[in-house]
Amino acid sequence: MRFPLHLPRTFAVAVALALLLPAARPARAWKIPVADFPPGFSLPHADIVFKTAFPLDELRMEEWTDRQGAEIAWFREQMRMRDEIFLLIRVSLDAIGRTSENETVANDVAQAVALRLRASGIPADRMLLLPGREEPLSLGNRRLSGFSRYRKVEIIGFLGSGWLRRRPPPEVKREIDLPRPAEIVILEPSGKTTDRSNHMLRGKTESSIRVVSVTIGEEARTVTVRDGVFEAPISLRTGENPIVVTGLDPFGRAVRAARTVRYIPPRPTIEILSPKAGAVTDITRSPVVVVRGSIRSKTPLREAFLIQNAIPRNIRIREDGSFEQPAILMTEEDTFQVEALDTSGQAGISAVRHAPASGVPDRPLMAILHWDEDDVDLDLHVTDRSGNHTWFDAADPLDAPGAIPEGKLWIDNRKGYGPEVFTIEKDAPGEYTFSAEYYRGKKPCRAFLTLVLFAGTPSRKLVRIYGPVTLSPREPVAQILRVTLPSGIVREPTGATAERVQR
Repeated sequence: MRFPLHLPRTFAVAVALALLLPAARPARAWKIPVADFPPGFSLPHADIVFKTAFPLDELRMEEWTDRQGAEIAWFREQMRMRDEIFLLIRVSLDAIGRTSENETVANDVAQAVALRLRASGIPADRMLLLPGREEPLSLGNRRLSGFSRYRKVEIIGFLGSGWLRRRPPPEVKREIDLPRPAEIVILEPSGKTTDRSNHMLRGKTESSIRVVSVTIGEEARTVTVRDGVFEAPISLRTGENPIVVTGLDPFGRAVRAARTVRYIPPRPTIEILSPKAGAVTDITRSPVVVVRGSIRSKTPLREAFLIQNAIPRNIRIREDGSFEQPAILMTEEDTFQVEALDTSGQAGISAVRHAPASGVPDRPLMAILHWDEDDVDLDLHVTDRSGNHTWFDAADPLDAPGAIPEGKLWIDNRKGYGPEVFTIEKDAPGEYTFSAEYYRGKKPCRAFLTLVLFAGTPSRKLVRIYGPVTLSPREPVAQILRVTLPSGIVREPTGATAERVQR
């Protein structure tokens, strides 16, 4: 028994034809042929590559839904990569009305769907229609609202062969052209370079695009679009960061925007506060000064160096970025700079601070020991041929009878990196042996000895660095060099790695 209708055709099918046919029908109609498979023909399951189906109720005017557009874009890509894939299109209707009319309407709707697929980039010569059909099971439902599930479009991708191809017409004119592709605009980050790692990526696009893919370098993520606006937190790496935002419009066309942002981490900013600029230091009593300053850095610091008279050595940095490093003035005008390196590899350096001095004595010898590891304490030991021994427990001959009579240990730095400073205050002929001893710590370190000879006599002045000499808890003592005064001849132990001074 068939149910009478008060409309010329079911409402959903009428709407589908009204939506599809005017938009998809070209000026000169070129119909997709109906497949002439023999009666009872069915595709082998192994030949089916993909298939989908959607209700006629979901058809929109001049555009696919997001789901339909995404599936059709995937079909198109598969057919582009494999030219043996063909499409079969079939429309099924409910069994209300005459069978011949239902089949005719189903064929018309299938033609309209095929033409829209063609407008979306599916090759026309690789589509076939299966004859439209009605579903007799629909009569088992007594409510008109239940018939809609039998009105559907089926699209099947299958493996065909060359004989299925048809020659497309040379030109197809459409009464209504596809609208221009949507646009994606990246709003932030707006510049080509930045000194900040963390940013909020912001952009806009058309509201028909619901999701975009954001790729930065090799990392990708999906971001939801709300009312045509998208945003997501991003973190840039040092150097060039290519940012690509991609979306899919309702016609399955990929749209994208790209921008490259260069992240240059800010360099540390360093200021020396003392010795004060232009101040002259009287070193008649003591050549020791303290170099103080601060380092400002947005990135954690890795290490810092005090550069005195072009000779660098490691110094300790406090958590707040300040530093306080004892040093000994060697000449009538020493120069200081501080350099810092952060964890991103960026280096900063302070301005040159000149430190003029008065009362510089004519010291024949000065030796400065420093090393390259924090949390390690090394001691400088100096002996002469008479068996006198200057070290931290015998720094001054006035306090320790066993110390070298003309020598003095000015600095015994126990906080890591050094320096430890020894001088010969008066002309005193003799041979002096310099050694380093590992006093405290758990890790190996490399020691360097800076030797300054005849600082008060410019014509004879000589500054040399000796090392590195490796010390550790297992090898705690190492002899570095011997100096003979007044000749200034320097001898190194056999096999030492220090530079040899040729005089």
